[in-house]
Amino acid sequence: MGTYRSRIAVLAALLTALLLVSSCKEEPRWVFQTVEGDASLLSVSAADPTHAWTVGGGSIYFFNGVSWAVQVDELEVEPQDITAVDPSHAWASGGDGRGVIFAFDGRTWARQFETQDDSMSAISAADATHVWAVGSNDGGANIYFFDGSSWANQFQADIHVQDIHALDSTHVWMVAEDREGGSAVYSFNGSSWSKSYESPDGELLIGVTAADPINVWVVGSAPEGGGEAEHIGGSIFHYDGSRWTKQYETTEEMHRATAADASNVWATGGIGRNGPIYFFDGNYWRKEFSTTESLFDISAADPQHAWAVGGMSGIYTLESDEY
Repeated sequence: MGTYRSRIAVLAALLTALLLVSSCKEEPRWVFQTVEGDASLLSVSAADPTHAWTVGGGSIYFFNGVSWAVQVDELEVEPQDITAVDPSHAWASGGDGRGVIFAFDGRTWARQFETQDDSMSAISAADATHVWAVGSNDGGANIYFFDGSSWANQFQADIHVQDIHALDSTHVWMVAEDREGGSAVYSFNGSSWSKSYESPDGELLIGVTAADPINVWVVGSAPEGGGEAEHIGGSIFHYDGSRWTKQYETTEEMHRATAADASNVWATGGIGRNGPIYFFDGNYWRKEFSTTESLFDISAADPQHAWAVGGMSGIYTLESDEY
């Protein structure tokens, strides 16, 4: 009897300790962090918790783990998208009648590549030697690849690319529309690009992210009545390594998504003074946060550190407080 009571006492003590620890931790929450500039912030990329970048209005802003500051006041062309893999490898893309890519080496930003495209609309790096960028023009899109030393045209198609995401050297996805307005997912397998999924009628695919080769998410907007012009809601699609399925529907248009891992995924969007953030825990989606400006992009460095940027220059961060 004494041994049994001793075990009960030990279990009770352990339970009390666990409850005490859990009560000293709070769930991560989104909070307003700062406003940078007076223009919409279009893209954000976090290499790690102390190295994040965002662009908007021609400037590049940098977060050093403590605060945001202007890193480049104005480049020769306005950057539209940004991607970073570590403290000394980041790229920004843009254009004004020519496509330009800028590279960061840990000290300065400099023009690295220029094309005859009207602009470079999207860019994504898997690592320092595997970077993809999208050139947009009247004839469609050119997909360029950087191997660590030079850029080259890898793929051409009569499409308008909305977003691109590079997971590794053999797994890259992009979402795009054709001339008829149909949306599709295109994928790269290490040797060639191909169309891998066509969205349901009227669904517009806007953003793409991946946690691993068998967990890929695409977000976008859903039309009223399943085909009308006006878009009143959003959709989230998931790829499990073999097929695509619609995983969730929202009441707001979704713009972008980011995945720290398969059980920490965020999607954001909104129009006007509405900026929701939805969270996926590996099982279910739920709305985690909402603000009063449309959120254009989101990026997670890890499950506890992420940033979202908006149309009114706002930067929001995921906070995780521990006792």
